[in-house]
Amino acid sequence: MAEQDPTPKKRRVPIGLPITAVLFLFLGLFVAPTLTASFPQEQLNRNALLSGIGFLMVFISIILFYISAIWWLALRLNGKVAYKTYRLIEYILIGGIILGIVGMFQPWLFAAFRYGFYLLLASTVSFIAWSHITPVPEEEAVIRDV
Repeated sequence: MAEQDPTPKKRRVPIGLPITAVLFLFLGLFVAPTLTASFPQEQLNRNALLSGIGFLMVFISIILFYISAIWWLALRLNGKVAYKTYRLIEYILIGGIILGIVGMFQPWLFAAFRYGFYLLLASTVSFIAWSHITPVPEEEAVIRDV
């Protein structure tokens, strides 16, 4: 039987994830324009995937960077945030989502539409990231006095 290593390994974001994101970003910004320039305009007009390859590559890289950021944040904060603090931040983000929706769909101020959209976007993206964090359980928080 193999012995277990008594020292715990430091957990980190898999290095392949950000490397792949950088690769997709490079392909989307530099290779895709060259690729699309090598095809005639008629063929690009008929083939949506070929004309949108640059956008897709950059979009995939943004998603991979976001996944890496969530992974890093969860590794740093899991089990370290007090339950009350976790709930407070969660309620603030939910309130931001609700205010963003109200700001977007109110009929009086057009300027509030833009701010409502930005608030909704930031609150939703933050809520998605925050939902991947596990707070300290209430029972353990009492014992640890967190």
